[in-house]
Amino acid sequence: MKDRIHTLDMIRGFALFGILIANMIFFKTPAFNSMTSLVEGESLPEGGLNSVLTILTAVLVDGKFYPMFSMLFGLGFYIFYTRLMQRNLPATKMFMRRLVFLLFLGILHLVFIWSGDVLHTYAITGFLLPLFIHRSPKVIKIWGVALFIAGSLLFTLLLIGSGWGTEYMISEGFETVESLKAEELAGASVMAAGSYGEILEYRFSNEVLFVFFQVFLLVPTILPLFLIGLYFGKTGMFTDIEGNIKRWKKIFWLGLGIGAPLVGLSEAVKYNLFDWPLYVTTPVAEGLNMLGGPLLMLFYVAFIVLATRKASIEKMLMPFASVGRMALTNYFMQSIIAVIIFNGYGFGLFGRVSKTQGVGIAIVIYTVQVVLSYSILKKFNQGPLEFVWRKWTYGGTEKKSKAA
Repeated sequence: MKDRIHTLDMIRGFALFGILIANMIFFKTPAFNSMTSLVEGESLPEGGLNSVLTILTAVLVDGKFYPMFSMLFGLGFYIFYTRLMQRNLPATKMFMRRLVFLLFLGILHLVFIWSGDVLHTYAITGFLLPLFIHRSPKVIKIWGVALFIAGSLLFTLLLIGSGWGTEYMISEGFETVESLKAEELAGASVMAAGSYGEILEYRFSNEVLFVFFQVFLLVPTILPLFLIGLYFGKTGMFTDIEGNIKRWKKIFWLGLGIGAPLVGLSEAVKYNLFDWPLYVTTPVAEGLNMLGGPLLMLFYVAFIVLATRKASIEKMLMPFASVGRMALTNYFMQSIIAVIIFNGYGFGLFGRVSKTQGVGIAIVIYTVQVVLSYSILKKFNQGPLEFVWRKWTYGGTEKKSKAA
């Protein structure tokens, strides 16, 4: 398509790579149900390379790429909405149709494939975006910053409360660390050896309902990231990169200068360098990463924008663009491939793969996606899910618009 912004496709493809690496811990271990870290803290895995990769992914990946995906969603909303307005089409109504499809797909993904779905959260949060489309960039920025800080603080306090509650249950004898670990082992056994039906039943009882009901706690943390993307759209940050170079350089240094120290502090707290109560370390570390991660994400985005001004670098990063153009299809396929690799109805590697091996598997999966995406887009304009999504969104509107 002539009106595509290739830089956005590259960033979207880059985000999918980071998301896959970050998600690998949830694909291969019972991390969804792990409560022991709230009372015992975190410890590095044995093995030099495993420890190094654990630190590197925590600092460079975890909490940086879902925010990138979220920012792009808000920006995509602005581009979608304004193009429809230019064509005199019912933008709000069509955006709502778009979200209904995404919500359906997200629930399908969450229930029947994998518990780490983010699409249903994006869809539910997305219904709030039309409230901001006619606001000024200044108002959007104020709302974004305020919600960003408030959402991170709220989530941290909730995690601290959960950690304190678990600690209290153990101290009062209502629960034991051993029983928590036994539950994790039982869950891991089901995931590693269970049939599809057994895993579906286990996930629905122990993961799916919890994930679905916590969505409204996540909205205050996702919406500000959407608003960052909306702000970028309103201010022409991607449509007029050269005219916004000073802004991009400011974002580059702001993201690095504030984001990196916050993320570093998060790691120091996580591994209890300050000798705090253990039930506090994980929640505070998560909270700091929720602040620092999106800022470091902005550094990544600014770096890509500034770097791809050079044709040679843009050409080198074009494989990421192919994956990014098929983001929805590739996100779905990452889950399908991973559950086949790790779950009992597939190869049953759940709980048997190290950090190093997990990163290696992620690289292989992504490499396959690069090749397939490039091949598909040589013949078609979109990926299969993108095609269906567009058909559902527009219905017969495009034909009527062309006829008019």
